[in-house]
Amino acid sequence: MKQQVKSAIHLKDVQLFLDECQRKRERVWITALTSKGEIHQYDGWLVQSSHWRAGTHDFLNPVSRQIRKVRDVLIFSINGHPVYI
Repeated sequence: MKQQVKSAIHLKDVQLFLDECQRKRERVWITALTSKGEIHQYDGWLVQSSHWRAGTHDFLNPVSRQIRKVRDVLIFSINGHPVYI
């Protein structure tokens, strides 16, 4: 069976989407690289805050209350959609 690929989203649209999710307190599913090159998945995390000048977003795990800072350019998938620069 052929799997359908969702349409790609531009990085600027991802930033706007994350800011909207922060205001509405919606969960997001993100796949991103770390600074060491490892792939991390943040499934069902909340957007805690954003830093426009630094190009980062802080994500909050609603279960364990952990906070992770992710650089926007290292996000390559959000809610199943690939991200392009």
